Amino acid sequence: MGVTAALLLGSGMATAAPASDHTSDPGPDYAPSSRPAAGVEKSLRANTHRPESGKDPDAGPAWKQVDGGLETWSVETTKVQLRNKVTDKDNDKANLTFEVWTIGTDGKPKTQVKLTDANPYGVLVSKFVPSGSRATVTVDPWVLKPNVDYLFRTSAYDGGLYETDWSPWARLRIELPIDLTLPNPDHNAPNPSFTTPPSSDQTKPLRSATTRSTYKADKRQCGPADKKGIQACVETNPVPDKPAAQSRNLRDAGWCDTAAGAFADRFKECDRRSVTYYLGPEDDPTAKADFTFTRELRLNETVGTFTERLTVKGDNVPADFDGGISLSAFNGHICQSPCKPIEPQGGDWTATPHWFPGDKHSATLTTKYTWDDSVADKQYRFKPDVKIEGTVHSPGVGQRVDYQWSKGYWEENPDLDEIRCDTFTAKYDGTGCVFVNWAPSYVFNAKSYPQAAAHAWLVQEKLKNHPGRYDKPLYYMGDAEQNKKNRARMCPTGWAAENGDPSALDDANDALNCDEFAFASSYNSGGMKKSEGGLNEAVPTGSTTGTPNGKACLQTFAKKQGSRVHLYNVDFGGGWDNVSHFTEVCGRSAISGVHNQESMGSNFASFMKQMRIMDRDAYWLDTRISGKCEPTDGTGKPFRCTLTAR
Repeated sequence: MGVTAALLLGSGMATAAPASDHTSDPGPDYAPSSRPAAGVEKSLRANTHRPESGKDPDAGPAWKQVDGGLETWSVETTKVQLRNKVTDKDNDKANLTFEVWTIGTDGKPKTQVKLTDANPYGVLVSKFVPSGSRATVTVDPWVLKPNVDYLFRTSAYDGGLYETDWSPWARLRIELPIDLTLPNPDHNAPNPSFTTPPSSDQTKPLRSATTRSTYKADKRQCGPADKKGIQACVETNPVPDKPAAQSRNLRDAGWCDTAAGAFADRFKECDRRSVTYYLGPEDDPTAKADFTFTRELRLNETVGTFTERLTVKGDNVPADFDGGISLSAFNGHICQSPCKPIEPQGGDWTATPHWFPGDKHSATLTTKYTWDDSVADKQYRFKPDVKIEGTVHSPGVGQRVDYQWSKGYWEENPDLDEIRCDTFTAKYDGTGCVFVNWAPSYVFNAKSYPQAAAHAWLVQEKLKNHPGRYDKPLYYMGDAEQNKKNRARMCPTGWAAENGDPSALDDANDALNCDEFAFASSYNSGGMKKSEGGLNEAVPTGSTTGTPNGKACLQTFAKKQGSRVHLYNVDFGGGWDNVSHFTEVCGRSAISGVHNQESMGSNFASFMKQMRIMDRDAYWLDTRISGKCEPTDGTGKPFRCTLTAR
């Protein structure tokens, strides 16, 4: 090369630093031999050549560059591999020293990153490799941070000589397959209410039977025809499309008076129907009158009872019905034993139940049902029914027609009014009843415990079985021994400590926990075998035992980066192909024990008691967290979101 050791120069013409300055940061413009991390520089002998780095250093393990004009190596793991080609004209073996620097706002190297404590310069030195080969080093996990751009370069050493200058700079960026930025916790945030707006959705307990009668939905119910073939009929009209205003109104106290169709919450069901009375031959009626029927069922107003309020409103009674239409529901109530209706008397309507032409008034009849709650630890299913007896008056005719509520049911939710009553007083602090086919929602306190909320949100959002969301309810599993099995399979002892990061902990009293979702106390748990009744058993590919294992789950952990905690995929060093394509049926995450336990704990126990949740009952999970996510094509591009708690 024609240069003596005393005149070795690096880019920027920096001269060799004295040995006493080796551990200081001289800036990027220094000669490789001035900080001899690979070994001592020796005198240049005749016919001896210096080794050289390649011109194209790269980073992996994916070894791919992203678009954008900056030729940045995109790495999908924090266990980064750096490599470059090294050659020596003397055919000597050589190694490479690797440096990594942060980037300033001007795009130039700013601060050297300490990659190791193994030498005083914080650089990594590869093994010696044959001339013309690639030398590689591996950076320990989390030395380099995700979503930060870095520059790296190499210098060659053959055991005696360093190359004069460094290789060209190369750019790298770590983008983990899963990266959720969480909101900072507010442990003073109050727990949200379990009160959920009513809905028309029917969600039955898992594998449940029904007490519904075998009546077929009958659009038209008719009375007997006279000698002329004239008869009275009554028909349930189709439910109109529900506008957005109706959804908003369902949050109001008077939702029963505005809903079109059948709606319920856990303790109230309201069915509002448009019905039409016809008079004439059934296939060609000559007259019709329109009414609105509303039946409201309220539970637990007093111990051992529930109440029905039946309201009839005339909408359009034309002159064809000159004598009007008379209605009655006396002795028309039905309920399964040990439930008994207390039939109302003749004067119990709030207004006369007779409608003349042009009449649009409303009349309400209230009926109480009692059920025997004297025997402890029993449960019963009831489906109360009512027959509304009607007489249609026209010139010289008084035609009888009955409208049975159960025969006019809505085909999409025929059992929404099914009631379950129980006497498990110790478990629920008294007897009570619920609408068993309406599923309540458990609500996370995401402001206080965002780590647990973020994990559940990720599983709900990205896995195809969406536990507790969309049309995939959670089903409570009350077997304590099965719960232990599920938990042990998903979260073996030590997994959280091995895969978690203490930076996610709230304080010195906190400890890392394994948070499994769906919950171990659900039939949705990945730890529950199909043969045990499980819905989503998680068996690793290639398993010889067929036993569910948390290794088959989507695996994440919480870690603080800067001022915010992130939820990252557990990094096994293989990038995207070694992590997830979101085909799993469960998730497990190493997170703060405070967030894991307090997100459920006594609050979930209160929910269970208040909603009278029993084995196999369906419920939903509202994580109260949402994400603003960057676009992803699902083929390896990171799922990166910033989450906000509600």
